[in-house]
Amino acid sequence: MRLSGRNSPDRGRLRSCGDGAARQRRRLMPSLVMLAASLIPAGAGLAQEDPLKWLPPGSTVQTTLSERPARWIRAEMQGGTMGYMARLGELAFRSPLTLGREAARRGLSCDACHPNGAANVRFFVPGASDRPGNVDVTHREFHFREDDGIDNPVNIPSLRGVRLTAPYGHDGRVASLRDFSRHVIMNEFGGPEIEPWLLDALVAYQQQLALPPRPDTGDEAADARRAAYRDHCADCHGDDDALPPPARHDIGTGGFFEPPAVFGLAESAPYLHDGSAPTLRAAVAAHRDPPPAEALEPILDWLQAARAVTRRFDPETPAGDLARLLGFLEVLEQPLLDEDFVRADLIADMVAMEVGRVHRRYRPEATDAREATRSWAKDLKQVTAFAREGRFPEARAALAALGEAMEAALPQLESAQGLSLYAATAAD
Repeated sequence: MRLSGRNSPDRGRLRSCGDGAARQRRRLMPSLVMLAASLIPAGAGLAQEDPLKWLPPGSTVQTTLSERPARWIRAEMQGGTMGYMARLGELAFRSPLTLGREAARRGLSCDACHPNGAANVRFFVPGASDRPGNVDVTHREFHFREDDGIDNPVNIPSLRGVRLTAPYGHDGRVASLRDFSRHVIMNEFGGPEIEPWLLDALVAYQQQLALPPRPDTGDEAADARRAAYRDHCADCHGDDDALPPPARHDIGTGGFFEPPAVFGLAESAPYLHDGSAPTLRAAVAAHRDPPPAEALEPILDWLQAARAVTRRFDPETPAGDLARLLGFLEVLEQPLLDEDFVRADLIADMVAMEVGRVHRRYRPEATDAREATRSWAKDLKQVTAFAREGRFPEARAALAALGEAMEAALPQLESAQGLSLYAATAAD
């Protein structure tokens, strides 16, 4: 496997860095390693554990076992690919290590609540959730240090198109996506101060999350329904031509909250800030001043059309997981080219967690597939061992060999698919 692909123009320059700079990095290495070890959980040790054992019985974190909310990325929808920072941000978004030690132990990540940027409507942690899709982030079962003794779960929002929806939080209390991401990590999850470069990457990925395409609804009947919606709802919720303006409103549901955009609502039921409305009809009825009776049905019909998406789920497959892993190996290659052990070590820990995800998808009887994923974890440790010793050319060679081993293992993974969660039904 040739990992250097899009990063190859820098390889010669990076390899020819002065020996003095390299010696200085090596002199600093022991203290940096100790600092990293004190701040970062042991990702490799956690990678193959089942994180649900650290959550209350009855917890549900995955959306379904065999599929995920569809992937809608701005660059990919235009025929391109995400840049390095956004790809690093996707890895950080998926990694429990980003949110701190307690989240890592429980397997909770940004992606757990917002898979591919969508709302996880099945997320449920007994005690912290009053219904699927809701969570009380100040409950002892979710974040014990911030337990406020108040039962106040909120509905998990979709992050589709999040770059367009400032300010952030149900009550619009945070102005920027960067500040809100830091707030979630440090205050809601109790994680450590996130490194600026990693926060930049996390924001870059979120800015790539796109609104899903919708089916065409252009006919005369649709125009009439749209007119009713525009007359009674668009000032707060926006329209198909515009997102809602930044504002907070009290509609009679217990406070001032930001009105959400109505696109893609099929992915995000239940509705309202506390998830108390199971249907769109119930959400409209909850308004202190609902639309008049003659406009209600046309509005609901228009919302049903606006809530639709062209593709709601993508299947989970061994080939898809392997392609994602290989992409994350490319992300890891960059700090090895830069000869930056601290960054490489953190990114390798995140990749190890991704290997653990694939490992746990196979039942114990799938011995060949599970042995393959175990060997990947060992090979990844060897990559970081070389980097720790300042042997970066050998680390890069070991990383390339790991990529080749992963590609070669695809037939084993696919042949064992019947003994895995890939074969589970969406109803599971």
